[in-house]
Amino acid sequence: MGWHQGFVGTLFVAFVTSLPEMVVTVAALRLGAADMAIGNLFGSNLFNIGILAVDDIFYLPGSLFDAVSTTHAVSAFSAIMMTGVAVVGLLYRPRTRVFKTVGWANIFLFTIYLINTYMLYSYREG
Repeated sequence: MGWHQGFVGTLFVAFVTSLPEMVVTVAALRLGAADMAIGNLFGSNLFNIGILAVDDIFYLPGSLFDAVSTTHAVSAFSAIMMTGVAVVGLLYRPRTRVFKTVGWANIFLFTIYLINTYMLYSYREG
């Protein structure tokens, strides 16, 4: 299909490793425990950031970030922006909804995701 490794690795590995969080979040929402669902997502995010810090300590050839592709900087920046939007969305509840279904934070999150996916797809190394 002509997809490069950075695009496939980022999207498909992220999807597969996020499946357990999706299952727990959906189960929590079905039980009516929205706080548990939100805590699960933010806790998973913080745990993954912590694992990167520990991995960087034990990576012997130098800094872990020197060994990764530059395409992952786009994903890291998108993840930081999405986390910020999610926190703002929690702090400032929308009074109105777009099409009476979703809030503005959801639209921003989806837009950032689409831009990140497009940038990963269109970026070619080498």
